[in-house]
Amino acid sequence: MSNLKTPDRIKTLDDDRFDVIVVGAGIGGLTAAATLAHRGKKVLVLDMHYEMGGCATVFHRKGKAYEFDVGLHYIGDCGPEGLIPRILRGAGIDYNEIEFLEQDPEAFDTLCFPGYRFGIPRGFERFKEKLLAEFPQERKGIIRYFKYLDQVWKFMGIHSNPKSALWILPQCLLLARYANATVKEFLDTCTQDKKLRAILTGQLGVYHQPPSRASMAGHAGVTNHFLQGSFYPSGGGQVFSDKLGEAVERNGGKILLRSKVTKILVENGAVKGVEFENKKLGTKTVYADNVIANADIKHTLLELVDSKWLKPKTLKKTRDYEMSPAMGIVYLGIDLDMIKEGHKNTNYRIYPDYDYEIAYSAIFKEKFPENPHVFIGNATLKDPQNKNLAPEGIYNLQLMSVTPASPEAWGLTEEEVKDGSYRKNPEYLKKKQWYAEQLIKTAESVIPGLSKHIVYQDVSTPFSVTRFIGSSGGTSYGIAFTPEQFLHRRPSEKTEVKGLYLCGASTRTGHGIFGAMTGGVEAAAAVAGRNVRYDVLDLGKRAVASAEA
Repeated sequence: MSNLKTPDRIKTLDDDRFDVIVVGAGIGGLTAAATLAHRGKKVLVLDMHYEMGGCATVFHRKGKAYEFDVGLHYIGDCGPEGLIPRILRGAGIDYNEIEFLEQDPEAFDTLCFPGYRFGIPRGFERFKEKLLAEFPQERKGIIRYFKYLDQVWKFMGIHSNPKSALWILPQCLLLARYANATVKEFLDTCTQDKKLRAILTGQLGVYHQPPSRASMAGHAGVTNHFLQGSFYPSGGGQVFSDKLGEAVERNGGKILLRSKVTKILVENGAVKGVEFENKKLGTKTVYADNVIANADIKHTLLELVDSKWLKPKTLKKTRDYEMSPAMGIVYLGIDLDMIKEGHKNTNYRIYPDYDYEIAYSAIFKEKFPENPHVFIGNATLKDPQNKNLAPEGIYNLQLMSVTPASPEAWGLTEEEVKDGSYRKNPEYLKKKQWYAEQLIKTAESVIPGLSKHIVYQDVSTPFSVTRFIGSSGGTSYGIAFTPEQFLHRRPSEKTEVKGLYLCGASTRTGHGIFGAMTGGVEAAAAVAGRNVRYDVLDLGKRAVASAEA
């Protein structure tokens, strides 16, 4: 993290008029704010939390003995001309300001099934050739699958270079045919091999939908992103947020935390500013002709904006949005030398079998899966020089899995969640411990004896996420990643209220760090002109095609 002395972000605000107000200091909002401030806009960023970054933050335990990442566990496309560095440069942040540490290029994700493992390598061609060697009898289907990925990659480039549509669209007939398909529907045209299908969809944890429900176009976009290489920022996810925040302030912007926006002000169909509450400043009103909402989509459109300014169909559509499933995370400190045990810098994804539908079927019924899918992230192996992660000789791990989000599933009532008393409920605490034991037991199939080496343990639940970032249903992924809520069916950065724009996990660019940051650029472009998009996401500067990565 930066050692620069930062301006006050809690109790002072010397002006009440700005060019742009950003509601929510998540990674999308910070990207929008920094991009606009870099181009001369006077920007104010407001957030209810005491730290900026949303899911791109860290928290500490045992004083500062342990430092855990909230939501950034790995990120793709961080080479010199990758998507993430280009977005950062567009906000005035040089490539060398953040050190990107690449995970094992031979297997950044290791899929673990009973008696079988498969490592996903960096690079479109390397992944394809590895699959062809493993499944020679499925050659035709594998080539068809990668043809679809390639067409999605090319199609995504049109966004920053519209003229390229003239020659790109005629090359994307397979994508056009299956643009609204689920992953299952498309894979049915490629292969019936259960093991191969499980490998091709083994990264479903990055969007939390089973093959029968996930958007194939979205799946292809996410897969292409990580095939550009899997990275981790030295210092953790907070580095992104800190650098973006510094860029806002360096260019004359203001960040005010512990400030909860209660109303987006609209007059005659146009934004005028926002009203917020701050314990030090009281209730304040600030004014701007442009407001970018990086808050939860339902909270923004159903609560912050007066319903009279939105069309009935917009309100109904917003109420009806299906949210993505939520996650629970077990944070561990272990006194086991992972390197001596033979572990590499890879993420483990553990599955009980090749059928992903079973676990999600339970989740959609608000039940815990009998055999959970477990993701293991090893922060110490990803960032070995970071001394803040854990005491000497201790490894910092996170175990993650999809979970029910209903209070009842965790032994709670809605009222306890709303008033915050849930944190002391004995049944809830017992359920958290049971959940942790369940994930640890599953993880022992990859890390034998793990339970005997735990020296620190903490657990976060969907209610932790709602408490700190205000998301509906405790999800970090916004609205569900299904064909019915993808591409043009997903909210764009523009709204029917003049001057009100959206960014974040539920918008058209998608969720995750890369989706939210891209959405921040889109919101900035909506305010300052589309040349911002072309400048930041310029196709000429784009990373070499995935086939060459």
